[in-house]
Parts: sequence; structure tokens; C-alpha cells
Amino acid sequence: MNRNGFHSLAVKATLLVTLGTSLVFSVVQLYSYMNSREIILENAETSAKLLALSTARQMDLELRSVAEAIEQFAAVLENVQLDRNTLLGLIHKLVQDQQEIFGSTVSFEPYAFDKDIKLFAPYYYKGKDGLQFEDLTVESYGYLSKDWYCRPKGLRAPVWSPPYFDEGGGNIIMTTYSYPFFKKSAVVENREVAGILTADVSVDWLTKELSSVTVGRTGYCFLVSETGTFLAHPDKTLVMNESLYTLADKLGKPNLKEVGRLMLREESGFADLGEAFRGQRAYLAFSRLKTTGWSLGVVFPHDELFADVNALHRTNNFLAFAGIALLLVVSVVISGSITRPLRRMAKVAGEVAEGRLDVQVPDVKRKDEVGRLARSFANMTVDLKKYIRELTETTAAKERIESELAVAAQIQRSMVPSQFPAFPDRHDFDIYAYMNPAKEVGGDFYQFFFADETHLCLAIGDVSGKGVPAALFMAVTTSLLQSAAAQGEGSAEILQSLNRQLLRGNDTCMFVTVFCGIIDLATGELSYSTAGHDAPLIINDAHKVAPLKQTGGPVLGILEEAEFAVEKVRLSPGDALFAYTDGVTEAFNPAGEMYSIGRLRSQLELSADKDVQQMIREVVDAVAAFAGEAPQSDDLTALAIRINASVPAHEER
Repeated sequence: MNRNGFHSLAVKATLLVTLGTSLVFSVVQLYSYMNSREIILENAETSAKLLALSTARQMDLELRSVAEAIEQFAAVLENVQLDRNTLLGLIHKLVQDQQEIFGSTVSFEPYAFDKDIKLFAPYYYKGKDGLQFEDLTVESYGYLSKDWYCRPKGLRAPVWSPPYFDEGGGNIIMTTYSYPFFKKSAVVENREVAGILTADVSVDWLTKELSSVTVGRTGYCFLVSETGTFLAHPDKTLVMNESLYTLADKLGKPNLKEVGRLMLREESGFADLGEAFRGQRAYLAFSRLKTTGWSLGVVFPHDELFADVNALHRTNNFLAFAGIALLLVVSVVISGSITRPLRRMAKVAGEVAEGRLDVQVPDVKRKDEVGRLARSFANMTVDLKKYIRELTETTAAKERIESELAVAAQIQRSMVPSQFPAFPDRHDFDIYAYMNPAKEVGGDFYQFFFADETHLCLAIGDVSGKGVPAALFMAVTTSLLQSAAAQGEGSAEILQSLNRQLLRGNDTCMFVTVFCGIIDLATGELSYSTAGHDAPLIINDAHKVAPLKQTGGPVLGILEEAEFAVEKVRLSPGDALFAYTDGVTEAFNPAGEMYSIGRLRSQLELSADKDVQQMIREVVDAVAAFAGEAPQSDDLTALAIRINASVPAHEER
């Protein structure tokens, strides 16, 4: 697959579907697995507790049956005087009939059985060859000092002894249930102990009983005494040799000590053993044997506990991967069928983009979105050909218009003075003008020319509207202005003549605002008239800026009987006259604020000591800085003249 193939729609769709499905499967699988583990652990804890409790109760019942058999035997001894043979027969029968009992003895106090016999302690036990008899009255055994004899005698109550090795008796590790029986007496509380009746239970029997309990495949049960010593365990090397505490130290598992304390403190419970037993993680359920006070533990291996859920999880993972693989194949097939025509259209689109508009567009018969797209693409190609043909024609026409507008703009600039200094041989004044249309051509204009040797005529105007119509009207106005001024009349007469000429054929009702003035350079007198135009500003040698008095004449080209007043003012050496169109004061910035006459006057005060060209440049730059990114809203024109030569004394203005 080439590099572009990895960015194709089919690959992206396939990857997105696969990744999305994988994510959903992963979340579901993880949730299912964790939830199953939690449920299994809860159920296992309940089951383990029940198993430990039922096993403990079963052992309790078996040990209780031993105790009941001994208690019944003791009742016989207390109420019936038995001869030797009868007593031996009863002991023999007890050991033979009770599966749980390994051995039993009736050990009497001195002379309690027969006044002629000091000690009498017959003992029957299950040997390798059947029931065997042992006489415990031998001096080497000394049953009167044995713990199983002394404790119940002193307590005057039955006792289960801790496990011990009965050397000289059964010669095995056993635990003994010792029951004191008493001599007959009228007063029960003061009866004398006649002897001790015992039932020995083999620790091996306890181990066999626990091994019969099924705990999974490798789980097991164990039994510990009140001190934590192992009484029964599958590992026989631990029995009577280790306790939970010593084993914890040997294995380096401190948590095992806490488990031991928990087993000896609580009646029942459930704990995590970690890897304390057999090197694998396991859980422990335990329950107390009420008969003896020992604790029974049931160990559940972690792996077996979660074997089923792990197997199910692996199966689910396999099915999920198989499903994703199948979905990937289906996605590839479906995506390919959808994107195949799209790829063909993409190839055609690339050729169209390179300009080959006659390329054959694939014919897609499908009625779905892809088919509609293909048909729309075919129609677009046809429309594109038509559009490009029309655009070519339009572009050519636009280029012709732009070329013509460029020529028109050049012609328009040629209609106003554009060479500065305008009068190199005259040093009694300086004059400069600037014009910048808002479009290619505009409606602003300015003019200045000598009517005679001492009279300089100057004018500035603004035609209504913009663009080509305003430029044509401006051209007409400029030509007529020079014709009217050539007649040697004053500013008012010039504007009246110009108004009459503009009214002829002005069906579009266009108009123009004009300021017209004539300066007598010999005296410095300026006579001027205005036709709806803003009055120019005078800047004196003290940098003070003030507007000329407005004469109030109407705009040109609208009223036939328009009349214009004349005002006069004297200009002193150093004074400057600044005339402008509204493109200066009505320039807007992006915030919609207008430049205003106030900002113009402030700028002229700053530029008052500059020559007229620099003065206009600084004003234009200030307007441009104020407007910023805002488009130019109107044509911008400015004209400035400064009187340099001395003029005759005159009256104060």
C-alpha cells in the first residue's frame, strides 16, 4: 500500500471501526472479568466459610460422640460395682465399637477398685494386629502423675488434653478426653474422685478425617490447637513440630502470624494468605471447634478459585478477537465497495484540477449518496467547463476595463497640475496639491493657474458619487472652470458661469461642491466664494489655525438661479491656506470613528512650520494612521499655498 493509501477513506473507516469495536470489547471484557472475579470471590468466601463451619461441626459431632460414650461409661462406673472381667469387657467393647476412639482406660485412685489392689489401670488400644491390652500400672509409666489424669481430677470436670506423644501407652501422638468419675455419696458436692475414664483420639485419625474433605484439586484442611500448633495437616512434618507463628518466621511471611492471631481470636472468618502455603496465593476460611477450642482451617488456592473465570475470560477474548477479525474483513469489503467509486472520482478530480476538463467521469449507477455525488461531480465538470469559458471571457473584459480605467486615471491626473514646484520662477509663494481617489478614478479635483501676472486663481472641488461617473463629471467641471476663469471675472461670477454650464444636460442630477479663490499676489488679498464646500483653513506664522468665513453658496449643477457671495481676506507673509475635500475629515477607522475637523486642525498646528508639501504629506499620513485597516471611504484631496514675498501694508484682518 502506498503512502496515500494510509490516508484513504476506506483505511480510515476500517481503522476507526476496528479501534472503536476493540475499545468497546475491551471495556466490556474488562468489566465482565473484574465483576466476575468479585462475584466469585464473594461466593467463594461464603462457600469457604460454610465448608469450614460444616467440617468443624462434623468433627465436633464426632468428638462429641466420643465424649458422650465416655460420659455414659462413667455413669455405669458410678452406679454399678463391676468386677475385673466385666470392666475389661466394657473397655474392650468401647474401643472396638467407637471408630473415633484409638484407646481407652479406666484408671482408679489407689485402692479405689479393690481394697487389696493399690493401682488398677487397664488400657485397650487399636494396635497393628487388632485390639491390644496394656497395663498402665507399671511403675515406669506412673499414670497418677500424667497430665491427662491430674488435670480432670483437680478440676473435677472433663478435659480435652493438648496433643502429646503417649510413650508407654499407645506410643502415638494423641489427644485425650479425660472424664472424672466419683465414689457413691449422699452428698454430691463432696463426692471423692474414684478415677479417670479416658478416650484417646489419634492425631493421624484427625488428619485422615480432614483429608477426606474435598477442597478443589489441591486445596486442603488443617487443624491447630489453642496455641496455634498444627494438630493435623497434609504435610505431616508440621504436625506437633510447628505452629502458625514458627512457620511464619521460617517462611518469612509476617502476615501468617496475623492469620494465626485471627484464627485464635475469632470464632470464624476469611483471610488472604498471600503465598504463605505451597508457594502459591491462597485464601483461608476457618471455624472454631466448640468441643475442644481448636481451629479448623480450609485453604483455597487462588488459581483454582478463578480457574473457571480465567478460562471463560480466555474463551471470550478468543471470540472477541475472532469477531474483531471478522468485522475487520467485513469492514474492508464494505468500505472498499463504498470508496471504490470515490477513489475513481478522486483520480478524475485530480486530472480536472490539472486542467484536463475533457477527462471521462466514471459512470456510477448506484442510487445512494455515492451515486448522487458521482452524478453531481459529472454535472460539476460540465458546469466548470462553462464557467471557465465564461470566466476567461469575463477576465479578458475585466482586464480591458482595468486597462481603460488605468488610462482614464492617467488622463484624470493629467487634467490637474501634477508637476511641483508648479511655478519654478516664482518665489513669492509656494503651492502643493495631493489627490488620492477611493477607486481607480474619482470625483475630486483641484486647479490653480494665473489669470494675469499678479492674480492666482485656485479651486478645489468634490463631485457627488465615486468612480467613472464622478470622474467624467469632474473632467467636465475642470474644463468648464478654466473656461469661466479665462473671462477675467471674479470668484462669484466664475461659479455662476460654471453652474449654468453644468445644468445643461445634467439628467443624472449630479452636483459638485467647489471652493474658488483668487489671490492678488501684489497685495496678499484673497477673494473667494464657496459652492457647498468646506471653508479652507488659514495657518498663520504663530501656528494658529482658523477656518475662512463660509460664504454659504449652494452646490453646482442643481439650481439655475444660484447666486454666490464673495468674501475677502488678506494673507500676510508666512500665512498658509489649506483647502481640502471631505475625504480628509470624514475618514473612518475600524471602530467607526471619524477623523473630524478637530483632528485636522491639531495636525496642522503640528505641521505649521513645515513647507506646504511636507504639511500635506504629514496630514495624509496622519489620516492613514487613523484609518488603519479600514478601507478608504471617499476620495481624498488637499491643496496648500503659503505666501512668501513681502506685501504692502494693509489693514488688520
